[in-house]
Amino acid sequence: MKTSLEICPICKNTGWMVYVKDGIYYVRECKCGILKRDIHNRRIRFAEIPEIYKDARLDNFKKSVYKEQKSKEMIIEVAMAIRYWLQNFKEMKERGIGLYIYSATKGSGKTRLIASIANELIYKYETQVKFTTSIQILQEIKQSWKDKENSERKLLDYLETTDVLVIDDFGTEGIKDWIDEKFYSVINSRYTNKKITLFTSNMKLSDLQYDSRITDRIKERSLQIPFPEESVRDTLALELKTELIEGIKKGGIQ
Repeated sequence: MKTSLEICPICKNTGWMVYVKDGIYYVRECKCGILKRDIHNRRIRFAEIPEIYKDARLDNFKKSVYKEQKSKEMIIEVAMAIRYWLQNFKEMKERGIGLYIYSATKGSGKTRLIASIANELIYKYETQVKFTTSIQILQEIKQSWKDKENSERKLLDYLETTDVLVIDDFGTEGIKDWIDEKFYSVINSRYTNKKITLFTSNMKLSDLQYDSRITDRIKERSLQIPFPEESVRDTLALELKTELIEGIKKGGIQ
């Protein structure tokens, strides 16, 4: 296995190799794959998925953490909807169709799921993804007002043009005219240019207090997916406790 310190003898880690055909020099991508690795690593850095969710994938999303029967049935339907969306991702991308995942219950696993989807898009679909929260967007906008080098327009362009934008906890911020204005700018631009946006929220789309211009655009370009109204944090905490006890027993600690 090559390490990052090893140098490709053909391209010298430039990613490009020169070859001659009929006396003419050409350049093509080197077979060492360094260009693809660099692009992939840049996608990961750009995405800024929280460290706790870096290894989150759909195949390690534990459906068993839901104990209520209604939650179990609902999470199966959620999985089917996500699978359908991913299997048809090419079409969804062409149409700009995203996801709006909602549950009023904190700790239900919405963020874990949306991070898993984001990782799937990066690793399996080689797609540019940006992960953020609605609060973080507003904080960065406010910060841009004091930072001449990072203007508000530059930040909004950044959010408007990324291939897939993930906005976690949408609708948790207080409603003010300027907030409506900024979110409308981002969402309308993405709507117009058919850019995919993925949302999680504690509220149904119809319950959001945003300007109808915002919610109407989300409605037109999103599959709305209800999520279980069950917190899984107690279950996960119990699993960790059980794991700790089993580890202590195996270690022979008296």
